[in-house]
Amino acid sequence: MRTCRFELSPAYAHLEEFCKNIAQEFAQSNATIHRARNELKTLHVKGEALVVKSFKVPNLFNRIVYTFFRKSKAEKSFKNAQKLLDLGICTPEPIAYIEFFKNGLLHTSYFIAKEWPYDFTIREPLLEENFPDKEIVLNTFAHFVHTLHHQHITHKDLSPGNVLIRRENLQMCVVDINRMGFSSLNMKQKLVNFSKLWAKDEDLEKIITAYADKEKIDVQEANTIALHYSQSLKRKKGLKRKMKALFTKRP
Repeated sequence: MRTCRFELSPAYAHLEEFCKNIAQEFAQSNATIHRARNELKTLHVKGEALVVKSFKVPNLFNRIVYTFFRKSKAEKSFKNAQKLLDLGICTPEPIAYIEFFKNGLLHTSYFIAKEWPYDFTIREPLLEENFPDKEIVLNTFAHFVHTLHHQHITHKDLSPGNVLIRRENLQMCVVDINRMGFSSLNMKQKLVNFSKLWAKDEDLEKIITAYADKEKIDVQEANTIALHYSQSLKRKKGLKRKMKALFTKRP
């Protein structure tokens, strides 16, 4: 037995039939823009430019958890987007989330948002040494994260691809928002939040210096803390990759 549950923003009631048939619509589209654990595709429906995220089918344990005890990643993405917009933080406008259940348990789920055209992500200035106006972009990014923290918002996956940027006025927009925190942070927690950027030390120092200035905290101490956790995460990830390569290496 397969059942469907969804919530649709009232402004997009004309997309209800599309939402009900999202599994077929998604499978038939070849407009993939990202594929890893989850997959994102762009679809154009009834004059609307949409980005649809299909979440990987959870393992059995998580299917039980998401069915009975916690909101699915799709629902959290939808609800978090609404909350961010209410707080004045830019994120693509949420349109719907859809969940399909198989044998009484969550199986597949989708999150639909309005496409937010952008010019680059924060990844490019972090990777390209001669990126145009690099220091201005990094400073603006630091101020953007300060705004999040000031409003007790934590993007728990603040990785380079999850901040979209338009060149005009350097407007920044957060995506991949199913893991968000909405509570106050101490200074250590705020600085640890930058560690997933995978930034070079010199770039991270520029970001933290600008952030510390806005936060009105000691710049040297802030950089020491942020660099420590950034380097620590890099070491852990590097060790994990080496161990994986060691155990998967063929004789």
